[in-house]
Amino acid sequence: MPARWNWTSARWIIIVAGPADSARARDLRPGPATMMIHLALDALPAWSAGEELRSFAYVHLAPSLAQMSQTYTQALAGLLPDEPALVVGQPTALDPSRAPAGKHVLWVQVRVLPYEVRGDAAGQIPAAPWDAIKEAYAQRVLDLLERHAPGLRGSVLGQCVFSPVDLERSNPNLVGGDSLSGSHHLDQYFLFRPGFGRSRWRTGVAGLYHVGASTWPGAGTGAASGYLLARDLAR
Repeated sequence: MPARWNWTSARWIIIVAGPADSARARDLRPGPATMMIHLALDALPAWSAGEELRSFAYVHLAPSLAQMSQTYTQALAGLLPDEPALVVGQPTALDPSRAPAGKHVLWVQVRVLPYEVRGDAAGQIPAAPWDAIKEAYAQRVLDLLERHAPGLRGSVLGQCVFSPVDLERSNPNLVGGDSLSGSHHLDQYFLFRPGFGRSRWRTGVAGLYHVGASTWPGAGTGAASGYLLARDLAR
């Protein structure tokens, strides 16, 4: 890719202050895995649901609660979902400087995947390590995008695929390829969170605070945790 293409990334740090914190950290359970696909495009997707979608930073593709439930069940069973739920980011819709003039970047977050693949719900991709199958599964994702944005494939100038294993390799905090910093099951959330007692962004080290994907109001990246901490400190 030319140097002017601007991909985005994020990293998080876990602060461990002592043995008790180490034990709590071991009890944290990762959620389902994620795949990331980055595309360089000639044009933004022509969304069949409406031209106005080209002006949004994010487009979520998940047809129904029933479909999302099926996708989640398949992933937890170790199967590649036949129709994954997608979060599509369109950075250049709001910031054209992220790509050369007249070009665009698109990232696709393929949500709720198995970290260890035991099979394929569609019966098309053999069970194998992610390194061997990630490109094949990326094609399924592009097929799905093409259904919602006809002609997308024809505008692709280049692509880069990061499997759940690739994400964990690049950032050890993404355990099991989980991009949201931990399971959202009830036994891992609210007062049941293994890190209970480290509320209000405290780390256990005086004067040192932790913001980001693992902290309230996560999960996922965003400015809210930093804003809320700054507001508390300002008081």
